[in-house]
Amino acid sequence: MIKILTLCLTSLSLISCAYSIKDVDVSKVKPSCVKECTQSYSPCVSQGNQIGFKTETLRACKEAYEICISVCPQK
Repeated sequence: MIKILTLCLTSLSLISCAYSIKDVDVSKVKPSCVKECTQSYSPCVSQGNQIGFKTETLRACKEAYEICISVCPQK
């Protein structure tokens, strides 16, 4: 029982780390736009849902960041 509980808790902690903006390719867009997108990402994460799992908030913030990056002008 303890092994199952430990496995579940470990899995949940890994899932919450799965939504990271580090894997979004920003190498082809203007740095000023990347900076603006990053500045909007931080408040999104910090003002997210504080009850229950934060994975949905992180996912939504990452998706918003990806959309922001996708409309940035190319270098």
